[in-house]
Amino acid sequence: MLKRPSSRRKKTEQIRLNLVPVLDTMVALIGFLLFTMSFLSLVSIESPFPTTSRREVAEKLKEKPLQLTVSLKPNETEIWSPFNKFKEKVIANVAPGQPDVQAIHNALIDIKEKFPLETQVVVSPFPGASYDVLISLMDSLRMIQPTDPPIYLKNEQSGTDEVVKVLFPKIIFGNLLGDA
Repeated sequence: MLKRPSSRRKKTEQIRLNLVPVLDTMVALIGFLLFTMSFLSLVSIESPFPTTSRREVAEKLKEKPLQLTVSLKPNETEIWSPFNKFKEKVIANVAPGQPDVQAIHNALIDIKEKFPLETQVVVSPFPGASYDVLISLMDSLRMIQPTDPPIYLKNEQSGTDEVVKVLFPKIIFGNLLGDA
């Protein structure tokens, strides 16, 4: 014969978890995180290393290239050519370490009008130049603004004059080690 269970024994009730509020919170949190997350757009500007082969340098120096150089200094900016293809220009900075980007751009427009085939510029910044200064300078070196006068280049294939769309797109850093 079976005995009746003891009345002292605790009766256990099954607890049912209500997951609806947790799921509602997670859905709201995911939506909030996606909405507030800033998507980074990484942009790179290619800057090739200067050539170091003696043979290549000797071949390039036969013609005496323009080798346009923009030297950033704490108080001024120099635009010059080591082969004296044009008169050196010195532009005072707006503030210490802050070059006058618009004046540099205008000086480069004049140089591009004289040498429309040139696409390369050597940038030689001082060791303490900030990232923002270098990027704004590189943007002014590469792009022609809509307010700039048109610069024409003869197309060899068609024989027609075409408007130049970029200023100096190939930017090379001259002092990679930070020597002054």
